[in-house]
Amino acid sequence: MNNYNFSTLNDKDFEILSLDLLNAEYKLNLQDFKTGRDGGIDLRFSNQNNKNSIVVQAKHYLKSSFSILKYKLENEELPKVKRLKPNRYLIVTSMQLSAKEKDSIKEIFEPYIISANDIFGNEDLNKLLRKHKKVERSHFKLWFSSTEVLNNILNNAIQGRTRSYIERIKSKIPLFVLTKDFDTANKVLNKEKILLITGQPGVGKTTLAEMLIIERARLNHQIYLINTIRDAEDVITPDNSKQLFYFDDFLGEVYYEILSGSQKESEISRFIDRIKHTPNKFIILSTRTIILEQAKSKSEKIKRSRIESGKYEIILNSYTNYDKAKILYNHLYFQRITEELFSVVVKDKFYLDIIKHKNYTPRIIEFITDYNRIKRFKSEDYKRFITYNLNHPEEIWNDSFHNQIRLQDRLLLMTLFTFQRDVEENNLIKAFGERLVFEKTTNNISINSEQFIDSVRNLLNGFIVSTIVDIDKNRKIYSFINPSISDYLVTFLNKHYNLKKATIASAIYIEQLEIFNPEKKQFKIEEEIQKIILNKVCNDEFDSIDKYKEYRIEGFYLEILVKYCSSIDIDECLLKLFKKLDLSKVWWIRKNLKYALENIKDSCKSKEYVVQNFLKIIESYIQSIDDYDMAIEIPLIFENLGFDYKKYISEESGQNTILNMLSEIVVETEKELMSSHKDQVKDMEDYDHFIYDEVNNLKQDLFNELCADMDMDIPRYYDDEQLFRQIEENELNNQESIKREKKRNQYYEERQEKTIIENKKIEKLFSARNLE
Repeated sequence: MNNYNFSTLNDKDFEILSLDLLNAEYKLNLQDFKTGRDGGIDLRFSNQNNKNSIVVQAKHYLKSSFSILKYKLENEELPKVKRLKPNRYLIVTSMQLSAKEKDSIKEIFEPYIISANDIFGNEDLNKLLRKHKKVERSHFKLWFSSTEVLNNILNNAIQGRTRSYIERIKSKIPLFVLTKDFDTANKVLNKEKILLITGQPGVGKTTLAEMLIIERARLNHQIYLINTIRDAEDVITPDNSKQLFYFDDFLGEVYYEILSGSQKESEISRFIDRIKHTPNKFIILSTRTIILEQAKSKSEKIKRSRIESGKYEIILNSYTNYDKAKILYNHLYFQRITEELFSVVVKDKFYLDIIKHKNYTPRIIEFITDYNRIKRFKSEDYKRFITYNLNHPEEIWNDSFHNQIRLQDRLLLMTLFTFQRDVEENNLIKAFGERLVFEKTTNNISINSEQFIDSVRNLLNGFIVSTIVDIDKNRKIYSFINPSISDYLVTFLNKHYNLKKATIASAIYIEQLEIFNPEKKQFKIEEEIQKIILNKVCNDEFDSIDKYKEYRIEGFYLEILVKYCSSIDIDECLLKLFKKLDLSKVWWIRKNLKYALENIKDSCKSKEYVVQNFLKIIESYIQSIDDYDMAIEIPLIFENLGFDYKKYISEESGQNTILNMLSEIVVETEKELMSSHKDQVKDMEDYDHFIYDEVNNLKQDLFNELCADMDMDIPRYYDDEQLFRQIEENELNNQESIKREKKRNQYYEERQEKTIIENKKIEKLFSARNLE
C-alpha cells in the first residue's frame, strides 16, 4: 500500500489532482478556475442559482506548520469566502491534519464548511487515491512521492552503475515535465517491446528515457543501463522476469564497427529479435536522427532489423513554448523562490521573454533559479541577473567546467575551441594528441591510449555533439552543444595566461590561431606568445585543414607573422617567406599578400626585397584580383612602397594589366548579380534595374579610381537570347509561386492561432501560485 506525501507535485499539479479526486468521489463537474491572486477560488462548481455553488481551495503546504496554515486561512481566505458566499466550501491540503485541527478550520469557515469531512488532509487524499485507482494512475509524478515506491525503484536497479544512475534520476523527478511524447512512447514500448527515441541534441531524448525508466522500475522491472549489446547479452534471462535495457546513443557507440562491416550490427539485430520474442523483455534505444538515417543507408542488417521500422520510433522535436513554461515554473516552485522574486518573473509577463529567448535551455533555467545563487537578490537584481544570463549564457558553464569534468576533458574542450566551427574527427584527434603530448612534457599529466574516446564519451551531449556527415567516407564532425561554451572559454583563457599560452604553443593547424586574431580584440597576444608563433612559422611547424593548403600555406604564414607578431622582430622570417613565394600561384594568397604588403613597414630587409622585386610581385598580384574592394586599393600599395601608380598606368604594359583586371571584375559582378536576381526579372527593363545599372556604376567607379583617362568597352556576358529565356522561365514559375504563397499564408494563420492559445495557457500557469 502506497502512502504519498505529494512532494513531487507543484501547486498547480496538486490543484489538478484535487480536482480529479473530488470529481471522481462526488461525481461533480468541478472546473479549474482562476480569478486572479485575490479571487479565493482554485476550483468551483456552478449551478443556475449560484455560480459559486461549490468552491474548493487547494493548499499544497508540505513543510509548513498547522499554525501557519490556519493563519493564512483565517486572515487571507475567509474574507474572500464571505464575498463569494458559496453554498459549500471545501479545503484540500497536502498537510497531515488531526480531527481537532479539522474542527478548528470548520469553526473558522462556518456556515460555508458544512462538515469536517469537507476538509481533506494528507490521509484523506491517500484514501481517495486507493479508492480511485484511475486517478492515481493518471498522475505520473505523484507515484514518486511515496517512500515505498522509491525504495522499490532502487531495488530494481540491479547493477551498481545503474543504481547510481537511478539515484540521479530520482532527484530530478519533481522537475520532470510530462509531454504528449511520454504517452506515445509508453504505448510503443508496451505494444512493440522496442522503443527508439530519435531527435537532435537538446530536445529531451534523455529526459524522456529517464521518465520511462523510472516508471518501469516502479512496475518492478529490473533496470539495466548498458553501453554495449554484449553487456545486455550477459544479463538477459530466458524466464518471465521483467527486464528493461537502456542503451543511450546506441548507434554512436558502434558507428565505426558499422562502417567497417564488423559483427556489431549483427549483434544489435539479433538482440532486438531476442527482446521481441522473449516474454517481459523491453529495450529503449536513443540516438540522434542523422546517425540513424546514415546507419540505415550504410548497413543492410540495420535496415532490415526491427529498429528500422517507423512503428518502433518516436521522433522528438524542440520543446513547445508551453513545455518551456512548465519547466520554468517547476524550477521556480521547487527551488522555493520567494514571492518577491517570483513576482519579477510574472510582472509584465517577463516569463514570456524567458521562454521565447533564443538561448533558452533547461540548463539555463536551472542556473537562474538556483536557490543558493539567488537567495540574497532583491527584485531589481534578480531581473538583471536573469536577463544577463540569457544574453550571456556562457557564465553557466563555469561550475560544470571546473567541477564536473576532468583535466583531460577540459583540454579537449580547449582544443575544440581553437577550431571555432565544426571540425572533422581526424583533425580533432591529431590536434588533441598534440595538446596531450605538450601537457605530458610540460606538466607531466597522465594520459592513456584511449584518451580521446574517453573524453568524448564524458563530454557528449553535455558540452559537445558529434554528427556523421558522410558515413561512406567515414566523416564525423564535432562542435559545441551551445555557442555560449565558446564565449565562456574566451573569458576563461583570458584569465589564465599559461593555459592560453599552452593552447597556442600546442596548436598544430594554422587555423587554430584564428580565434586569437588580434583584430578581433578577444585576446591579447603577449610578446612571449608572439615569439612562440614566430618560431613555429619559421620552423614550418603548422599544418592546415584547408584542402588547398599546398597553395595557401605560404599566404597564411605571411599574414600570421605580420598580424600576430607586431611587437617583435619578424624580419628574417618574413624575408624568407617572401623569397619562397611562387608568383604563378598568387591568386590563392592574394588577400594574405595584400595584408602583408600593407603592413610591412617595420621589416626593413623584407621591404627592401619587395621594393627590388616590386614589378614582378605587383603584376602577379593585380592579375589575381577579381574583387572591387581589392582593386581600388592598388594605388595605396604603390604609394606605401614608394612607387608611382600614375607612371605605371601610363605605360602600355601597366594599362593592359589594369584593363584586363577591370574586365574580369565587371564580368564576375554581372554573373553574381544575375545569380542573385534572375528569379525576380519579369521584363527586359528589370535586367537594367536589378543588374546592369549596378554593373555600369561599378565599371564607372573602377575607371574613375584606377584609370580616369582611359575607357574600354566591356561586352555583356549574357546575350539577349539568354535573357529572354530566363523571363519565360520566370513566367512559368510564377503561378506555382502564387500557390505556395497561399499555402504559406494559411500555415502562418494557423500557427498564429495556436500561438494565441498557447500564450493563454502559459498566462494561466503563472497567474498565481500557492505559497506556504
